[in-house]
Amino acid sequence: MRGAERSGGGLTWRSPWLGLALGALVVTGITLILYPLTRLDPGVSSGVLYILGVLLLTIRWGLWLGLLTSVASATAVAVFHGGLDSSGDVVAICIQLLTAVVASYIADRARLRAEEAEERVHLRELQASRARVLAAADGERRRVVRDLHDGAQQRLVHTVVTLKLARRALVRDDPAARALLDEALEHAERANAELRELAHGILPAVLTRGGLRAGVEALVTRMPLPVTVDVTVDRLPAAIEAPAYFFVAEALTNVVKHSRADSAAVSASLDDGVLRVEVRDDGVGGAREDGTGLVGLDDRLAALDGALRVDSPTGNGTLVAATIPVR
Repeated sequence: MRGAERSGGGLTWRSPWLGLALGALVVTGITLILYPLTRLDPGVSSGVLYILGVLLLTIRWGLWLGLLTSVASATAVAVFHGGLDSSGDVVAICIQLLTAVVASYIADRARLRAEEAEERVHLRELQASRARVLAAADGERRRVVRDLHDGAQQRLVHTVVTLKLARRALVRDDPAARALLDEALEHAERANAELRELAHGILPAVLTRGGLRAGVEALVTRMPLPVTVDVTVDRLPAAIEAPAYFFVAEALTNVVKHSRADSAAVSASLDDGVLRVEVRDDGVGGAREDGTGLVGLDDRLAALDGALRVDSPTGNGTLVAATIPVR
C-alpha cells in the first residue's frame, strides 16, 4: 500500500485538500519568513524559495498544485515584497512565475516517470512471485501424483489382487480365504488413511465447511506445541480463506522446524476490507524474510496483492504477519 493512507473517506497523503492546505502553508510560511527582510531583498532572489516550495509540492501532488502554488507565489512576491514598484520588478516577477511554471512541469514529468518505473518494478516482482507460485504448485501436483502412485494407488491395486485371491479361495473353501480378506481389509484401510492425509494437504474439508476459524482450530490440534487461536472473522471468499489457511499452516510449520519455541499464537481479523493474519512464537527469533519458507509465503501473498511482515529479533521470538485485501 503506497503512502500512509487511512480508509473510510478520511484524508490521505494524496488528498487534494491536504495538498491545497500544505500549498497555502508553504506560501504563507515563506512569505512570513521573508517579509521582515523586504528592504534587504525586494523579492527577486526570494523567488528561489518559492520555486523550491513549488517543486516539492509538484513532486508529491502533481502539476495542478504546482501551477496554483506558482501563481500564489508570484502574487505573494508582488503584494508583500514590493514587487510592483517598477517595471523591472514586474518583469522579474513574471520571470519568477514563468520559471516556477516550467519547473513545476519538469517536476511533474519526473514524478510521472518515477511512478511508471515503480509500477514496472512492482509488475516484474509480481510476475516473478506468481511464476514461483506456479512452479511451487506444479511441484506440489507432481508430489501428489507421486504419492498417489507410490502409496494409495499401489495399496488399492494390492487390495484388488488380494480380494480376487480371496474369492477363489472361498470358491475352493480354502481356509486361507479369511487371512486374504484380512490382508485386503488392512490395505484398504491404509489406502483410505493415505488418501485422507493427501486431501488434508490439498484443502481440508473442515476449512471448506466451517471457514478459516474452524480450519485453524483443527490445524493447531496437530501441532506438537500449545497454540492459542484468536480468529474473529466470519466466512470469507474461498479465494481468501484457502491462502490464509495455508499461510498459517506454513508459518506454524516453520515454528516447529526452526524456532525451538515453547508456544505459539495465531490471530486473524478483518479491518476495513483487509484481512490481517498473525502467527507469533516465543522461540529463538532470527528469522529472515529471504529464507526459503518465508519467500514462499511472500509469493503466495503477492499473488493476492497482499503483503508479508516479519519481526524476528534474535532471542525474542518471531512475528509473521500477512495482510490480504478482501474484495
